[in-house]
Amino acid sequence: MADRLIYFISANHERSSIAEGWASRLYIPGTKFKSAGWAGAKKNPFTLQAMQEISIDIASITPYRISESDLSKAEVIVLIQDPEKDEEISIHPSFSEKVVNWNIVNPAKRANDPFAKWAMFQEICDDIALKIRELEKELSASAV
Repeated sequence: MADRLIYFISANHERSSIAEGWASRLYIPGTKFKSAGWAGAKKNPFTLQAMQEISIDIASITPYRISESDLSKAEVIVLIQDPEKDEEISIHPSFSEKVVNWNIVNPAKRANDPFAKWAMFQEICDDIALKIRELEKELSASAV
């Protein structure tokens, strides 16, 4: 059986790398998770620290800029966007049946104060964890 490929995409790779970190804890045979960005990738220290706080090391996740060729190989494409602050990620309509939208705030664009930004990064780690659990149930059900 070929591997199912699940892409997590966020504008600058911060939230998608958190999703990949959480997904790396799942055991769904034949499934690979990969994070990617649509725009220039950033490594915010808060992203790494928030995940380290829960003992998930995402430092080795390399920012990856996704292509349409990659999307054609994916079984599921999870778009992680802040609808109020992020530029909309545009996916070719031919991939629309694969797309799942997650509305997750972008802490880098929502807070200027470092303490508020840190708290938001912690919150989105929790939000993404819950979304990953929902995705796990869906993927496990479709694998049966």
